[in-house]
Amino acid sequence: MSGRLSSVVLFGVIVIATFIGCSVKEDRSGCPCVLMLDFSRVDKDRSDSSFLGLLSADGFLHGHVLVNALYGDPYRVDVPKGGIWVNVYSVESGYDDISGMMTRDWAGLMIPSGMECPAVNMFSKYVDASVETVTVPVLLYKNYCTLSIEMVADVPSDFILALEGNVCGYGRDGSPVSGDFRFVPELDGNGCCSVRIPRQVDSSLRLVISDGDGVLREFAVGEYIIASGYDWGTESLEDVDIQIDYAKADVTFVINDWEATLDINVEI
Repeated sequence: MSGRLSSVVLFGVIVIATFIGCSVKEDRSGCPCVLMLDFSRVDKDRSDSSFLGLLSADGFLHGHVLVNALYGDPYRVDVPKGGIWVNVYSVESGYDDISGMMTRDWAGLMIPSGMECPAVNMFSKYVDASVETVTVPVLLYKNYCTLSIEMVADVPSDFILALEGNVCGYGRDGSPVSGDFRFVPELDGNGCCSVRIPRQVDSSLRLVISDGDGVLREFAVGEYIIASGYDWGTESLEDVDIQIDYAKADVTFVINDWEATLDINVEI
């Protein structure tokens, strides 16, 4: 009799433990998947923290800020079984915070009008979370390009340079998002400036030169960058150095080791 009672009690304990271990909200069937994000290969010296956004098709959302002191330990979170978008955004140390640019679901980043792209390193991956446990190594890639511009010839003090493009951020899959981008960098005393731009999807980036009276010239700088051999499809974007010799008759562009001279009277 006591043996039978012990069996009943043991069965009850197993049933209770099963329900506790598989308890999930929203009446999802089965146990959740344990997602382990491995940050061990992320350089602690390059960023102070990372923004993590998890998003599933059925509305599951999870956002978290992970400080660099915790990069050595896997970050664990229970997610519903199925597909999960994993997005990690990390700004290089010494640059402004990006919290105001993150979308509500933390799955994307939008660059406000008039601002340049943040110095962001990113990781985006669609993860199959249909198993019990899945471990994902997080590898951050440089997802911005710094254009360093040098005006070789003397330019009037009222010269204004503006970079205009058609990419205003990144979406839940890590790809560039279409939208207006415009940033006006300040020329220093040597006629130099720089601007960080997001990853481009075409050659539509424009350099607009104006003065107090209006626009003087527009240049298809996106086409010149591609003509120089630059690849917007690489995992980590390289920076670009541009020299502009703005003369009366023509304009010479030097981009890295590529050079082109344009007749200023020809519409670009």
